[in-house]
Amino acid sequence: MPLVIGHRGAPGHLAEHSLESYRLAIRMGADAVETDIVMSSDGVLVVRHENELSRTTDVASRPEFAGRHTVRQVGDKLCRGWFTEDFTFAELRSLHAPTAYDPIISLDELLLLVAEESARMGRRIGLHIEVKHPAYFAAAGLPMVGPLLQTLRDHGVDRPATRVWIQSFDPEFVRRMDPLTSLPLVQLVDETWGRIDCHAIAAYADAIGPRRTMVLSADGAVRPLLAEAHRAGLKVFVWTLRGPVGAHRAMLATGVDGVFTDYADRAVEALARTVVGEPA
Repeated sequence: MPLVIGHRGAPGHLAEHSLESYRLAIRMGADAVETDIVMSSDGVLVVRHENELSRTTDVASRPEFAGRHTVRQVGDKLCRGWFTEDFTFAELRSLHAPTAYDPIISLDELLLLVAEESARMGRRIGLHIEVKHPAYFAAAGLPMVGPLLQTLRDHGVDRPATRVWIQSFDPEFVRRMDPLTSLPLVQLVDETWGRIDCHAIAAYADAIGPRRTMVLSADGAVRPLLAEAHRAGLKVFVWTLRGPVGAHRAMLATGVDGVFTDYADRAVEALARTVVGEPA
């Protein structure tokens, strides 16, 4: 049965990366939730899609932080703004979302929520952790490997049975993680990579995470990557679904192993309809 993975919680309904968003995705029936992590200046693993803060917080209107506005090369992008690595976690907690108060949370807090909801639901909720820009943070003196592995050990979720997956777009990071953990690893991939060598990826990872159009074309044709990955022994988790129930059903019908979705409720409904054989 393919997994329904709440992408950043349930951002189709509530603010992404908020505790309430993750809780909602789980209560909608998601098998797992997905998060992104960056770092604060004091080494806290912070739940955030990007380290630049002006898109999702009120930092630009806070005069006490005006002097921290800067320009950084993050990956292949030149970014202007305010960055998590220039703030302590306490300072990050003082920031507000532009339209509501949804405090920035840590990976510790999310792990506690997942454990709490797993106990409440009577089932193990999985967690997919995307490590953002690990080379960038390492170069800034904030390596993420050690803190991540220690945090997972501290919460007792450093074994495969705990349904925690570690993922990144950075192949060198995923390769480095392979001998350091028994947790399964996902190599995220995009169309800009050109041809994906699934057998090479299978040497160090357990799954690939392709963009949805790499698996199912606009005309409804299933693309070769899915079968190639399965032949190489890789699972396939597709990102990111935002369409109606029918679009979720079409992707689930391809044979993927899981979908990242902004609407966990739609994916759960689509999966239920697929299982009972309801006509599309």
